[in-house]
Amino acid sequence: MNSLQVNDLMDRQPLTISANIGVIVALRQLLKKELSAAPVVNDEGDLLGILSEADGMKGTLLGGYFEQIGELVSHRMSTEVCTVKPDTDLISAAKVMLDNKRRVLPVVDAGKVVGLLTRTKVLSVIMERIDSPSHV
Repeated sequence: MNSLQVNDLMDRQPLTISANIGVIVALRQLLKKELSAAPVVNDEGDLLGILSEADGMKGTLLGGYFEQIGELVSHRMSTEVCTVKPDTDLISAAKVMLDNKRRVLPVVDAGKVVGLLTRTKVLSVIMERIDSPSHV
């Protein structure tokens, strides 16, 4: 498992969200893709932040309470983002996820989002290794 890198299992066509769209639109995209979070990027693909389900819930709950549902992603996203590089080994990436309580990690190369690593994908690969005949 040490030989596996993020590049081997990342989603190479990840959902990215524009900072200039509404939170409601972004949440619909997250739900459709069954993601708990997605990177927020500018027009050039540079990472600006991340929008999680929790960020969106805060925005919609508060917005609904105050009857202000038009909030932009840029106002609700988290700007402190844990990331990994494509050549990061799987064990190190899993440690970043666990240490920082993240379900999703943007994969960044030279400031650009090039992929997405999910905890679900990491667990799937681990389970495949456990279930393989060579492991038993």
